[in-house]
Amino acid sequence: MATQATKATPTQDRPVNATYDRKGNPEWKSPMSPPDNSAAVVSMVPDRIIPVIFVPGVMGSNLTCADEETRWLLDGAGTMLKSWRTVDAKERKKLLVPDECKVYDGGALPEGTAQSDEELKRRGWGEVGAMSYAPFLVWLEHELNNFDNAGNGQRSALIATLLGAEGEAAITRDEVGLSYRYRLPVYACGYNWLQDNAISAKRLAQRISEIRARYIRDKKMCDQVILVTHSMGGFVARYCIEHIAGMKEKVMGVVHGVMPTIGSGAVYRRMKAGTESDGSFAGKQTAEILGGDAAEMTAVLSEAAGPLQLLPTPEYGADWLKIMDGDRVVLSLPKADGAGGIDPYSQIYASRGQWWSMCEEDLINPLKPNHPEGSAEKKAQLDGDWLKFTKQMRRVKEFHQEIKEKYHPCSYAFYGDSDAFKAFGTVTWRRSGRIKPNQPEADPLQGLPLKGQLEDTRTVTTPVKDSNSYARFQIQHFTLAGPDEPGDGTVPKRSGVALKARMNATLKVSVGHEPAYKDSELARQFTLQSIVHIAQGVSKTPLAYQDSK
Repeated sequence: MATQATKATPTQDRPVNATYDRKGNPEWKSPMSPPDNSAAVVSMVPDRIIPVIFVPGVMGSNLTCADEETRWLLDGAGTMLKSWRTVDAKERKKLLVPDECKVYDGGALPEGTAQSDEELKRRGWGEVGAMSYAPFLVWLEHELNNFDNAGNGQRSALIATLLGAEGEAAITRDEVGLSYRYRLPVYACGYNWLQDNAISAKRLAQRISEIRARYIRDKKMCDQVILVTHSMGGFVARYCIEHIAGMKEKVMGVVHGVMPTIGSGAVYRRMKAGTESDGSFAGKQTAEILGGDAAEMTAVLSEAAGPLQLLPTPEYGADWLKIMDGDRVVLSLPKADGAGGIDPYSQIYASRGQWWSMCEEDLINPLKPNHPEGSAEKKAQLDGDWLKFTKQMRRVKEFHQEIKEKYHPCSYAFYGDSDAFKAFGTVTWRRSGRIKPNQPEADPLQGLPLKGQLEDTRTVTTPVKDSNSYARFQIQHFTLAGPDEPGDGTVPKRSGVALKARMNATLKVSVGHEPAYKDSELARQFTLQSIVHIAQGVSKTPLAYQDSK
């Protein structure tokens, strides 16, 4: 009797997704189960590594302060309000000492990744402000390492998509395919943002070397890294690449976000009046945290090289600081010389003793002894404080020259350009109050300010020019006008777009400065697209596959 053949049951795929151990190494777990007709399907995780390192902006790294107890800890708004809202100029001067503060790596670590807290801390995520950067870091880590769901990731969704950037090329299926043949773990590198950005660049260089060494020690292939920067982090990266031996060869490319390429007038404004606010409750709280008036800001910034390096460079242009009396321009600085040269350093930053001078000498050191006005001791103290400040300004000028027009050849950037986020392109003092008929003309440039003015208004006593007048002085009031130029609320368009000629692609977005990566989906998509483009450079490295050379 013939035996009827049994029809084979089709084999079913049983996906086994990668998990990661505490050191970030992939592993695959498939529990014992009753026999069935399924076959395990494993998505492999490459052992060829292109680390992506995020470099935060000014004030965006967690610090342990000079007393070794207080922390500049950006875990959340509540943490910062509790720690810094009521800290006055004297305490800020004691705590935020550039050479005594250190990067703190114990900041909050976000949920939402496949990595352990131990691995995220090893990658530097605890060094940067969770309140500003955690959502973006989680998103980027997922989109660059979603090997189990590649077809549904943002990289695949961006194939053949143009985002509206100048110089942009859409990413292709082959480019995305090549990027998935490499693991792109996301790191962060915090730094002491009070110090010279050249010092911070050394820390970044050390981190790059340590990351490469880690993977090589673990028998993986790793040669170059990709940098993603926010704001002043772009200065750190540019100095690192250009001035630290061997770094240019270790960086495959850079994505810059809202970098104040040629500076920002907001730095002057903050030293004269404290951090600007949009008028909202949250905006006022933020201003109080960062420094709510001239005393709190000057006490810290006058000796903090990093933030001072955000001041406008000569390339920012002439006449960006104005004093206006109605429609009449009383003063406009910096002035171009006969050869077209512009020197904001001597004309604005190191100008001493004027009511409009950027740095008010009596605010530099709130810890100084209370010597009598006009005494030799007080003069000596003020002279010493001013000498230290002018030394900082000389270094600012040197740093500006050191990074002028210096960019990695494979660089991409996005910048803010929106009337919804106006920034201080021009900083203007406007005379306020009613001018009486037949009032004698007075010279506001010779005016003396009243003591204790720390916000956006200056009342000055100005000498009358008419010697026959019974009045010898006038009281005049000047108020800082609001932001005037499209931008991101901190960096005006002129500065954000100044790097365009040196970028592979530049994208303008409508977003605020601090939350640029967090709030703008377009900025995140552009960053991801740019990383895919940069990653194509792997074909010129030892990590290249034979079939992709």
